[in-house]
Amino acid sequence: MTEERPGSTRSLRRRNFARVLQAVRQTGGLTQAEIARRSGLSPAAVTNLVRELAATGQVEVVDAVLNGRRSRLVSPVLPPGHVLGVDIGRSHIRACLADLGQNVVAQGHRRMAPGLPAEQGLELVHQLYQEVLELGGVARDEVLRAGVGVAGPLDQASQQIGAGTMLPEWAGRDLRERFAQVLGLPVSVDNDANLGALGEHAWPPGHSARSMVYVRLATGIGGGLILDGRLYRGANGVAGEIGHATIDENGPLCRCGNRGCLETVASIPGLLRVLASAVDRPVDVDGWVDLVGRGHTTAIRLVEELGHHLGVAVSNLCNLINPSVVLMGGPISAVGEILLEPIRAEVRRRSMTAASGDLRIERSRHGELSEVYGACHLALSQVTGLAQDVAELD
Repeated sequence: MTEERPGSTRSLRRRNFARVLQAVRQTGGLTQAEIARRSGLSPAAVTNLVRELAATGQVEVVDAVLNGRRSRLVSPVLPPGHVLGVDIGRSHIRACLADLGQNVVAQGHRRMAPGLPAEQGLELVHQLYQEVLELGGVARDEVLRAGVGVAGPLDQASQQIGAGTMLPEWAGRDLRERFAQVLGLPVSVDNDANLGALGEHAWPPGHSARSMVYVRLATGIGGGLILDGRLYRGANGVAGEIGHATIDENGPLCRCGNRGCLETVASIPGLLRVLASAVDRPVDVDGWVDLVGRGHTTAIRLVEELGHHLGVAVSNLCNLINPSVVLMGGPISAVGEILLEPIRAEVRRRSMTAASGDLRIERSRHGELSEVYGACHLALSQVTGLAQDVAELD
């Protein structure tokens, strides 16, 4: 088979097909004129592409009356079936079952003890899969593929995470192979923050930003990058590790071996320990959010401290990649402006005005579900033949 070269006529044509398909799948149906406006393709090109897509059964074209005028409406033809999304963090497993039209039919969640051996974690994944199948009333043979997100940098070639990650018990395993064995499905695996970025950007299509940073605030701090409308993984799949940006070169030793990483100076477990000592009882993130909502001074100041350190790291990203939006995800982001305003203040102070003058810093749309929705999209993109990193439409 001839290898397809980036920038070749064949590659360009494939991407034009993908843009038309994305437009109609995102909306459920459009006229050809609307497809041309959304995709940036010429009306003549859209006409030819739609004709070929209809001939292969991927879209259908029907007569319709829109706003009192006769029109030809192009709608997607989706095959039957479902996809499974799984998100595995340090202390949780989430699963989501969705159809190929991006409609969620069932979701489930399990607590996972930190340090739980990988094989026991895999058994929890299997149990949760069974649970969402039953909740959704979906037969196993209707599920076509799974997407899985794991907490930690994933080497795309070996499908392994290293021992210095948030899930050291899972290190040294070919995760795609093990998940495929446990679920009995074809599986795609990626870093959870990458999938968080993908979920915010594409499930369902939300932010039209061509350049976006997603920051996941949990036990660790991870980042996912959307550059020029596509998920950017870097050379080995570990781009976006904002948690290991150096904030204080003489700071505490990080699990990655460096000193003063963002994860050490803005460690959420560490900040929770400080808060616990202030209230004289153990506190988790939900408790922290609750205390902030009730105006607890120490709880608020710790959020502001977290925001300050995040702002330093985000400023460096602004000067480097010039995103148009930065999204804060994870459970602590629920405090909203108390976290976001210190980040914005640091960015205004430290970044070039040209790089951040129009920057929006906001909470994520999906909260703690961004990663599992991104995992669903990863699976969906493989099932439908649309690569998940095809540029999203504005």
